[in-house]
Amino acid sequence: MTGVRLIRVSTRRTGVRETVRVLVYDELDEMRAAAARFTGNDPGEWAGVMGVCQTYKVEGVVDGDWVTKRQPLIVRLWRGALGSRVVTHEMSHAATELYGRTVDPDAPVGEHLHNANEVLAHLHSDITYKLVDLLYAYGYYDREMVMSA
Repeated sequence: MTGVRLIRVSTRRTGVRETVRVLVYDELDEMRAAAARFTGNDPGEWAGVMGVCQTYKVEGVVDGDWVTKRQPLIVRLWRGALGSRVVTHEMSHAATELYGRTVDPDAPVGEHLHNANEVLAHLHSDITYKLVDLLYAYGYYDREMVMSA
């Protein structure tokens, strides 16, 4: 395996600290293979994928109650596709998952999915700007080039 960088970004926008683990892969095939291993799917199903957001949940009975615990989110990105399209797309998936963890599953969708949902908007911007800042800090982006564009 060649290089994989782990970057953690977090937010407390929902009232609890939530962390997204972002893995930036040097090699596209390695990112796709890792995504396939995570899901147990055939690696061929990941052809054409430039980034992916993955999570899982653990369910079971605790003290007589059925409990669902969401595990940390993993966003997998390939260093060759770190443009705004892929990064914002995957971070949108991450923000939606984090927000969804706070929503009553029986609540009408219209109560949450609307243009005035500041919590969801801030979740998305919090984790995305933190990731972009760290991508700059780690040298994935050239700040001089972007500032002059």
